[in-house]
Amino acid sequence: MKSSKLATLFSSAALALGLMASNGQQANAGQLYNGWNYGIDSLTDGSGGDVYNIRGLAIKETSDSIFVALTGGLPLEGTANSGAADGNIGWGDLFFNFTGKDFKSASDSNSLFAVRFAGTNDSKAATTGVYKNVQATSVTTDNHGYGSLKQYYDYGWGQGNTQGTDLPTAASVYNYYYGNTVGSNPTTSNTPILNVINTGTIVGNVSSLSASALAAAGLDFGHFSALGSQTIGFQIDRSLLPDGKFFSNIFIECGNDGLALAGTLTAVPESGNTMGLVALGVVFAGSQLLKRRPGKAIAG
Repeated sequence: MKSSKLATLFSSAALALGLMASNGQQANAGQLYNGWNYGIDSLTDGSGGDVYNIRGLAIKETSDSIFVALTGGLPLEGTANSGAADGNIGWGDLFFNFTGKDFKSASDSNSLFAVRFAGTNDSKAATTGVYKNVQATSVTTDNHGYGSLKQYYDYGWGQGNTQGTDLPTAASVYNYYYGNTVGSNPTTSNTPILNVINTGTIVGNVSSLSASALAAAGLDFGHFSALGSQTIGFQIDRSLLPDGKFFSNIFIECGNDGLALAGTLTAVPESGNTMGLVALGVVFAGSQLLKRRPGKAIAG
């Protein structure tokens, strides 16, 4: 086969592979490893000690499910603290922002999605589950915490990799959560830590996952040297969240640490289709070569 024909053949096959990649598993941000998209946070920015430190957030998409995992020092049920109104400080809710707007604007327009996965936290959502049309609110002051993100930074926390891989600086954090106007002049009055669902409409359930189930799904925070003493995971139905680019974020109820992750949810092809698509690309390339030389076989 002549070299030009070989080039055409493999170029078409490569195109088929490229189309698979563009429609396949997910993210264009974070750090991809073994099918998971990871956001890895600073290991030293949890105000109050390791129990309040979030080390990592990871998300995996399949054709029918979304898997989420968090690691750090805080158990799912939270930790006792006499300064909290209910005597306990726990996880906030996990938010998904598909709007392309800053978090505060998306919240003000009731455009967020969110997951309440910790049944003992101070969320205003009635029960655990997945919610749409969400507006967020703050419960930090009810939990002996920071009244604002600016106050958190003023106390010297969040230096360096302040909210993980995708929001590594204080400036990027301010701009994402509050927009560029506030980002250019953050104060203690315009930077509330919105960390739980205030209002929203429930659209589905959330299922907790054991450590063994997460490991079986390929989760490995240890690959990034970020594994904490506690790892929490859950699964939701893929149909409950839209396709598209998103920012996902979470804070502890007191605001002592937070983490964000950028990614993209897409329609994920079944793994069994992979070789079929490659073969289709090769067959298509061969048919195009035959069409260019009607009545003649491809010479060797």
